[in-house]
Amino acid sequence: MAVAEFTRVWWSWLAPATLQATWLLAAAWLADRALRRRAWPQVLTTLWLVALARLVLPPSISSPWSVTSALGAPSASIVAAARNETWMPVLAVLWITGVLASFASRWSGRRRLGRRIVPVDARCVAADEAARAMGLRRPLRLGTLAGLATPAVTGLLRPTLLLPGGWLAREPAMRARHALLHEVAHVRRGDLWLDELCHALRSLFWFHPLVWIAARRVHALAELACDADVARALGRGAPDYRDTLVLAARDVLARGEPPLARALVGDRSQIAARVEHLQRSSMPARVLVRGVSAVLSLVLAACVLPMGARTLELRAQAQRVFDDELAGRPQSCFRLQAAAMVLAADP
Repeated sequence: MAVAEFTRVWWSWLAPATLQATWLLAAAWLADRALRRRAWPQVLTTLWLVALARLVLPPSISSPWSVTSALGAPSASIVAAARNETWMPVLAVLWITGVLASFASRWSGRRRLGRRIVPVDARCVAADEAARAMGLRRPLRLGTLAGLATPAVTGLLRPTLLLPGGWLAREPAMRARHALLHEVAHVRRGDLWLDELCHALRSLFWFHPLVWIAARRVHALAELACDADVARALGRGAPDYRDTLVLAARDVLARGEPPLARALVGDRSQIAARVEHLQRSSMPARVLVRGVSAVLSLVLAACVLPMGARTLELRAQAQRVFDDELAGRPQSCFRLQAAAMVLAADP
């Protein structure tokens, strides 16, 4: 009985959430493709995060301002018609196996990385200066990692700035200071937490390709946003930062090593897009970008995220299906079964 109840609750959440989020993720992908050369990275990130939020919200949530309820009702009908008591336990076991494997892989990778980090007690003047320049209130913990080409950051509760071996023994050059600014910007923006959130959603919905695409795109947009923050902090020195990015990408490509943590050169396929973004003449003020992103988030949360049809509307739609059948307008077995389930539910 407990297994049957679990699979029922599991299916009633996972299936409609997956279908409803699919509509929004597809819309976010189309908007991203159309606006990626015009919109700010933070705005595009907002679109992706709103679509991802649909995965964890109750599928039945509704709003009088919703413009997506027409998509939510068919999703509920599809889920009700596709429910199969025989296969649901098997699907639940497969889902749990994938979730556990994904989280275990993440945890194992973090453990391996943590064992390779050598803590550093000394302070790095350049790192402290970068923290102050980017508005970080407290200095970061330092560590070294063998084989690291450029600085990187890792850790959630206590972020650690990883430095290549030998950095503490010499005065960092301009390229090194640029890399430090970029890594500190990740910490100040909370990108490490955002990465972890996206990975959690990707683990829960490991079977959904659009969730993987969304997580990858959010990661790439965070790099663009950090580049913009560094360019603002450097002012007239922003062109030098662009040159640093190109040279760092060349060095990492020559080494052929995969990135272990958040680093200056993350996804190498995005280097061209990052350099092009830095070449834009206008860098809007941070407060303006944050304000526009906040307003967009509120509008989308009120008008797009609530996709559930109100109960009376859903029952009225179901009744019309039977009325059409009785009037001689044949309906499919699928529509009749879904309508019957809606009308049989408690009002």
